Amino acid sequence: MIPFPQVLKRRSSWPSSVVTALIGWNGFATVAALGFGRAPRLPSLLGVASACAVIQVLALRARLRVARRPDGVLAGAVAGALTALLLAPGAMAALAELASHPWVTLLVAVYIGAPVGAFLSYFRRDDARIQRAARARGLPVDYGRDAHWLDPFAYGAAAYLVVFTPTALGSVLATAIVGAMVGVVAAGVSHFFLARFDNAAFTIPVAAIAGAPLGAATGWLLRAVPHAVPAPLTGALAAAVCFAITAAVGRRLAVRETVAT
Repeated sequence: MIPFPQVLKRRSSWPSSVVTALIGWNGFATVAALGFGRAPRLPSLLGVASACAVIQVLALRARLRVARRPDGVLAGAVAGALTALLLAPGAMAALAELASHPWVTLLVAVYIGAPVGAFLSYFRRDDARIQRAARARGLPVDYGRDAHWLDPFAYGAAAYLVVFTPTALGSVLATAIVGAMVGVVAAGVSHFFLARFDNAAFTIPVAAIAGAPLGAATGWLLRAVPHAVPAPLTGALAAAVCFAITAAVGRRLAVRETVAT
């Protein structure tokens, strides 16, 4: 487990919202750039994506504040898609290559903005639930395993960098970001599925096997990164390692919570 600052352990905090948006915009933008064979444009694209992330957080946080109560994930996704669409013209004005493909840019904006909006709404609603439960029991707020929501991003980035071992700066950046996005999926699998089995020991190898097909697809995305083993196999191994580490940490946190109760 990684000792992130306390403020980042509350998923609905301002810093956490900014980090969520930055990961979402930069992560999905990287996947899109690699998928369309635009890897050399990645550095300039990430600058525009980061600016969109910050502006979108300001808009979505303002909307949630006006609402005064947590809303649904679907409403958050719609708000995220709409705000991303409004940001797309500015992105096209900042980067000529985006302007030359307006419909693709608009579709990618929706594809990025909707998940960001959904996550911000979900985090706000789920943190509010945890806080209400703590107040009802007269206990201090403890976010438990949810306080470690950022850890899988780091596990994914580290696993991909170790397995792919890229050397060029652009390849290092793309590999780390793709790995971090795989970590998001691994976290979701651990939180929503493996938890149903109390994160038993057998879920660790199961998670590794489940992550391999996704890794093979990301290996295709990272096909330009030089390595000895074919990219799909390298990606499958990297994702399997990421999923296994995330599942193992999930099991450790589950055991800790069981002991605490």
